[in-house]
Amino acid sequence: MNRLYVLPLVVLVVSITLLFSTALQSVAMTFSGRVIDEAEKPVANLRLALPAFRVTTPQDQDEPVFLPSQQGETNEVGEFLISDITSPFVKLTLLPEQAADYELRSVKIEGITFHLDPYQYPSGGLSFGIAPGADVKDVEITVRPRMRIRGRIVSADGTPFRNARVDLRVERRDIDGTGGGGGGGTTDLDDEGYFVRYLNEPAYCTVSVAYQGQSAESEEILIEDGQRYDDLILTLDVEPPPEPEPIVANVRDREAFEAAWNRDRQGMWAVNPENRHAYKRVYCETREEAHTQAVAQGAHLVAINDAAEQAWLVEVFGEENFWIGLVDASKADNPHWDNGEAVTYTNWSPSEETADRNRSGQSGDASQNYTVLIGMTGKWQETRQDGPLARLTERAILEKEHFTVGFPELDDDSEER
Repeated sequence: MNRLYVLPLVVLVVSITLLFSTALQSVAMTFSGRVIDEAEKPVANLRLALPAFRVTTPQDQDEPVFLPSQQGETNEVGEFLISDITSPFVKLTLLPEQAADYELRSVKIEGITFHLDPYQYPSGGLSFGIAPGADVKDVEITVRPRMRIRGRIVSADGTPFRNARVDLRVERRDIDGTGGGGGGGTTDLDDEGYFVRYLNEPAYCTVSVAYQGQSAESEEILIEDGQRYDDLILTLDVEPPPEPEPIVANVRDREAFEAAWNRDRQGMWAVNPENRHAYKRVYCETREEAHTQAVAQGAHLVAINDAAEQAWLVEVFGEENFWIGLVDASKADNPHWDNGEAVTYTNWSPSEETADRNRSGQSGDASQNYTVLIGMTGKWQETRQDGPLARLTERAILEKEHFTVGFPELDDDSEER
């Protein structure tokens, strides 16, 4: 069973000094599952992060160590994957911090549900520890839209103050009459004249705006628990700022832009001077589409034969996730690449190596396992086509052998790097 420990923050901070020296040597972890709302509907395009705690090693008490914050985003069915987590002590957070449009309500991990106080942690804040090397799966995160006031600033004739910079202030008083407060400052409106202000708890609110000596104020608005008020309109008796002149590109500029955009989407061949092979990064929605593009171009998904070749690929194509040409490596007696080459080099993540041992004897499994190169770490991970990692991988690297630059098989776009 995957192990995950939810710890009180005080205990966690005290434990960090004792455990950190061994934690740095632990293997990377993953955290995956889905996000739903309170009606159990999936929430798409929600960004999540697992920032690490600020910690200090026993060897150097005076210099803090900041471990990387890993992030993920939900797909159309609410699924997410956060991989390559190197710190065992993290805090689940919604992004952007302090300005997320949702708030955490509960997190269910291995059958245990942890409920969060949205008034204390409006946009994130579940602190916990992950056992080294663990893959925490099937997490269910429940969120709801944050309480907010969304308003629009217009002139007397209804023209919105597009992209204007105004002074905005929100005064509030508690519903139970125990207190209140307020705050504000310079605010940039969007291109339709809108602004958004989030609330951490229910309140009576009054919104005021000022621009070039003119001001307007709303009536008192009651925002109850979980409520949004999106219909506020404030009218100023002054002309809105003039809209900037549109930039009109000539036909040649537009054609050049479209050509550059298509070139980026279709990729450009780069030649590795060490082996004279050509490689191309392509966009693809699925692994099957990547394979189809490779066949259509007389190529194959890349076969990585040594550490130097992989280092060159990451340097040229960047630290992204890429499909590579290895299928069912953990289930095959004699694993080989798509082009038929034997596997002479691997760079599995430590958790994958453990999974390989656990999957021994599963060669009868009909579902194929494909391989993704995680550019940020340089490690390889296996995934099925319907897995969270597969849904987050939209690029592949193609490879061709036995040619020189300018050979007719290549596209016009080629270069040696």
